[in-house]
Amino acid sequence: MLPPFNASMVLPPYIGESPTTSATMSPYKVGFLQFVQQFATSRPRAELLNGLIAYREALRNIGITQGFQWFDGSFVEDVEQSRGRPPADIDVVTFAYGPRYDDPEAYRDWVQQNKALFTPSETKRLHNCDAYFVDLGRVSPHTLVDHTRYWFGLFSHQRATALWKGMVQVSMDSDDIEARKVLQNLQFDDQEGDNA
Repeated sequence: MLPPFNASMVLPPYIGESPTTSATMSPYKVGFLQFVQQFATSRPRAELLNGLIAYREALRNIGITQGFQWFDGSFVEDVEQSRGRPPADIDVVTFAYGPRYDDPEAYRDWVQQNKALFTPSETKRLHNCDAYFVDLGRVSPHTLVDHTRYWFGLFSHQRATALWKGMVQVSMDSDDIEARKVLQNLQFDDQEGDNA
């Protein structure tokens, strides 16, 4: 279940009375369709979501199919109300398995060949995603914990205010085709930017 924004205009960091139940804590696990239905509330947001769909498809096309992504940053906040502007991009951290190569040089070559999908400045330029990748098959358990600590710490709080907030988790194997259809059928009032 994906909760609505709270009074602070962010996803709540947890649902219910206490954050002691892991099932009610962020990141909230949902399908991509539900994510799109909740956040495609304006033309600028729909354009960002189209970029995210293209980014997810590009990752799957190079063999990244098992894993999940965290969506966070201002896109999962009500920045239109709190800051008077639409979100500029979608922050994405992908935790997934890349292809298995016995030869480390072959893996490095694969990364180099797909550099545009692993370089945040390029993912932002091409897909409007400030995107980062953690290869679950190539990091030790200690390093994985460290990466998770870093990304969760960075994105579970607003940098300027330290406000605790939630984020969203979506499987790489999700309902992107249905989500794309929803985005294609949206109509917006150009004067207000709201979903008509």
